[in-house]
Amino acid sequence: MKIGIAIFAYNRPSHLKRLLIALEDYNIKAVSAFIDGPKNRKDKLIQEQIFFMLKNNKKIKINIFLRKKNLGLAKSLMLGLSYMSKKYPFFIVLEDDVVPYKNFFKFINLNYKKFEENKKIGALCAYQLPEINKKIKKEICSTYFDFFIPWGWGTWSVVWKKFENFKVNKKIINESKNINIYFKKFLLELITKKKNSIWSARFILFNLLNNYRFIYPTHSLTKNIGFDGSGINSKITNQLNVTDGKNKKINFSKIYFDPKLQKTQHKILKKKLELFY
Repeated sequence: MKIGIAIFAYNRPSHLKRLLIALEDYNIKAVSAFIDGPKNRKDKLIQEQIFFMLKNNKKIKINIFLRKKNLGLAKSLMLGLSYMSKKYPFFIVLEDDVVPYKNFFKFINLNYKKFEENKKIGALCAYQLPEINKKIKKEICSTYFDFFIPWGWGTWSVVWKKFENFKVNKKIINESKNINIYFKKFLLELITKKKNSIWSARFILFNLLNNYRFIYPTHSLTKNIGFDGSGINSKITNQLNVTDGKNKKINFSKIYFDPKLQKTQHKILKKKLELFY
């Protein structure tokens, strides 16, 4: 098997249940589930419920990794994906608040094969901003951007292993011409303030520094259900809500690129980036 699926959970059984139902509906047969250790007795009791749910799933073979100690999201995810990168050449990542839509796996499978030999693609990202969804009126196809959004994504193990060795060097980052000044300042401040607890900020910097691009669908193929106040880093908001584009024609083999979309993404992110963190 060339593609592995990693799901990350902690203390939100209702969110995880929605994710598992989606995976069952799409006939997914096997996943690896990583659960960070509990911080307190309440978390421990909730995690017993999560463990029971995973262990007794009859439709999906679930390899469960339940940590005894709380490592925090960043370290838990890094260790989990280090395991995935040793076992699979490519892996998909779904946190418990990310629910894939019907064509998510079709998009990943097609573009995984298409860009397997491309040395300048950092990851495949399945979430698309609602403002960009609305700009693409016709079919859903593939496009690319230079900014990473981690709500349903996948990458090649060779890329991840390079990232694992990446150290934040402020001098090199500040001198880089590949990084938009606004994002450079924001991400460096975020990493400094959060002391590396935001793994995605480091992954964004790594990819920008190496001038890697990200393949996206022109219409979102995942929905983030974590903006209800339950997440560690996310706020309560409906500004990032999307709807399923199931009635649109699908043509993922086509690459649509409009430089204006890149500017649109940057403009939207400048306004909304703090909602992510």
